Formats: sequence, structure tokens, C-alpha cells
Amino acid sequence: MTEHRKLPKGPHKLSRDEVAGTQRARLIDAVLENTGRRGYVATTVGHITATAGVSRTSFYEQFTGKQDAFLAAYRELTTEFIAQGVAAGAEAATPLEAVTACCDFLVDYVHRRPTAVRAVLLEIYALGDAGLEVREKTLRAGEAVFDRTAKWLRATDPTLPAPPPFTARTVVAATIELITQAIWIGTEDAYSQAREAVRYTWLLGLSGHRGIEV
Repeated sequence: MTEHRKLPKGPHKLSRDEVAGTQRARLIDAVLENTGRRGYVATTVGHITATAGVSRTSFYEQFTGKQDAFLAAYRELTTEFIAQGVAAGAEAATPLEAVTACCDFLVDYVHRRPTAVRAVLLEIYALGDAGLEVREKTLRAGEAVFDRTAKWLRATDPTLPAPPPFTARTVVAATIELITQAIWIGTEDAYSQAREAVRYTWLLGLSGHRGIEV
């Protein structure tokens, strides 16, 4: 992605803000590329700027350091795939169709960008408390999507009881585990199996408790 975001060669009419925005986008891509391949600890600012084709001076105009850059990249990627997943589900006619559309989008997104997603899912732990704090916010955002879907489903079927406590957290955690495994194995089969498993996990969480006394 960084290659497509390079500035045009020679004179151009881009403003300083446009240039800075393009450089930031390339740095974000480079952070995810390097941390996904090398790991956060092994990645240096030099690796990031070399991949992005941006000077160290420009890097420090955007970020205070490697951790700041990684946290920015984490927030951007997680916000993007949650928002796009919700948008995919919003086009569906029913809650169950929305779940299928959203889950399929999620696995397809991971399939397209395994290195970036690996950085987000695994390397965030290397930041210690700072990483855990931002990860917690992302998990809560995913749980909010589940809760809204469950509410929508109950609106279409009033006989369906609300999911038991912590169902949303369980479903989101299982989803992360399933897509992490797909990235690790890396085969078409693994992604296909993850797609089915993620769908089933969400549907089970939303309606599998029907008739079960807790």
C-alpha cells in the first residue's frame, strides 16, 4: 500500500497538509508492515522510514517515536475494519444476513492484509500497559457491535431472550483466536474454515442460548 501513496515526482501542487497526510499514511503502512514481519521489538524507526520512503525528520514531525507510531497505526486499522464491517452488515435485510456479511468481510479483510492484522493482533502486547489499554478499547468496540446486533435480532423476534452476560466478550475473543489461527496457517483452506467458524460463533452467541436456562 505504501507504494501507491508515494508523492508524484517533480513539482506538484499539493499543499503542506496534503504532503504531510500522504507521508503519515505511508508511515502507518510501514509501521504495520515492519511490525507484522519483524515484530515490534525488532522494528526500528529506520526500518519504518526506509519502507515508507520518508525522512526521519518527517517521521518525528508526525510521531513522538516508535510506540506513538504503532499505537496510531493500531487505532487506524482497527477503526477501519470495524467501521467497514459494520457498513457491510448494515446493507443486509435481516440481522442473521448482517452477521454473515460482517463475518465474511472480517475474514476477507484479514486474508487481504495478513501482515498488518498480525501486527495488530499479536504485537500490541509488546507495548505493555499502553498496548493493553488501547486493545481493551478495541475489544469493547467489537462487543458493542455484537450487542447492537443482538438488540436488532430481538426486535425481529421478541421471543428471543437477551444473551447471557459476557456473551459478547466470549464471541469477540473467539473471533480473534480464529482469525489469528488462519493467519498463522496461511492457507486458503484455513481462511475458508475461519470464515465458517466465525459465522457459527456469532450465530451461536446471538441465538444459541434460546431455550437454555442459565
